Amino acid sequence: MRQTGKATADPKSLDGDVILAAQAKIAELNGNQVIVATTNVKHLSLFVDAREWTDIE
Repeated sequence: MRQTGKATADPKSLDGDVILAAQAKIAELNGNQVIVATTNVKHLSLFVDAREWTDIE
């Protein structure tokens, strides 16, 4: 994302959201349905299926 001009964290820091999204993608590749419960839907939904925790049944 940083290469597209959409920085998700300081250039010198690890981005926890990207690490979480990568783990979710690995789980999806292994055949699992993954929904990330978050209050930061706008940011995380760039990478994975992310929803407010109150919207997940």
